[in-house]
Amino acid sequence: MSEAASPPPLSGLLGQEPAIEALTALAGRALAGDAVPPLLLFGPDGVGKRTAALAFASTLACLRRAGTDACGRCGPCRRIAGAEAITALREGATAQDAPRSYPDSGLVSIPKGKTRISVLQARDIAQSLSLQPFELSRRIYVVDPADALTPGAANALLKSLEEPPPYGVLVLVTAAPWALPITVRSRLRAVRFRPLPEQIVRRLLEAEGLEPAEAETRARRAAGSLARARALDLEGEATRLEAWLQILERLGARAPAPPLAVLAGETFGGSAAEALEGLAALLAVLRDVAAAHAGAAPRTLSPAAAARLAPAATALLGPALDRAEAVETLRREIVSINRNPRLGVEGAVLALAGALRP
Repeated sequence: MSEAASPPPLSGLLGQEPAIEALTALAGRALAGDAVPPLLLFGPDGVGKRTAALAFASTLACLRRAGTDACGRCGPCRRIAGAEAITALREGATAQDAPRSYPDSGLVSIPKGKTRISVLQARDIAQSLSLQPFELSRRIYVVDPADALTPGAANALLKSLEEPPPYGVLVLVTAAPWALPITVRSRLRAVRFRPLPEQIVRRLLEAEGLEPAEAETRARRAAGSLARARALDLEGEATRLEAWLQILERLGARAPAPPLAVLAGETFGGSAAEALEGLAALLAVLRDVAAAHAGAAPRTLSPAAAARLAPAATALLGPALDRAEAVETLRREIVSINRNPRLGVEGAVLALAGALRP
């Protein structure tokens, strides 16, 4: 098995200057002897939050850092690079298993075959933080995605968040901070990550070997997410957009909303993942409708496609864009309260028709 690559140094992370500046300042104070407060790195998927968390961890552990940049080659840096291995330790675990101590650094995520980060994993973190570091100067744990913590797991972390040991560093990473209990969020110092600039996404894709034309198309449709740009199925995305265009054209022409909601649910509501992709595409369409209505160029739709929905813009978006906000709320609830994906998609169409009560 090949050795995991070390994360880039903090100064090498592009497109998130305010967040990196905040992490660099925290790292500088920590290296001068201050404790590191529990952190919440939040923002859209695929914009570099996990990479930044591991780069921050490497900075704190590195033996040969330059300023606040880790070398990426020393023993502690290599251990941070391999931090994901501790998640595999709990792939076959049951609720009856006893907590175990982790190595000094770890990335705690959803184990293979599971759907959430368990209370047992949270107890592992708490037990590990109760012990002095063995090899590194600190014990450093990154939890990603933190919104996958079960309620019991979130509660099991409260004491560690309230009273972390001076050598303990706990970083929670999420695209859905609203899904975390307020008791957890209130104990964390938040660092916000924003969508990456389109030119940064395009440059990174070209550096990975994509042709400029494809890199430009992917960057334009990725809504600031490098991960989405890499994974984007351009043909599938075109199919989703056309399906929404047809539904929204009929909705704007005052066709009855309930049958269109059922059609959307059948098209996009087969699973939570499909619903999230479908609603993300819908929000991109609505963003372009609003942009075109204001005289700006669309980003996801072609000008011709945006023109198809121009007559329906006011009806679809509603006063002060409150209907688009309702769609975003329903998308979030598929994650935060495990809303039925089909009902979430159907509700989005009803919201756009003004037929969904708050």
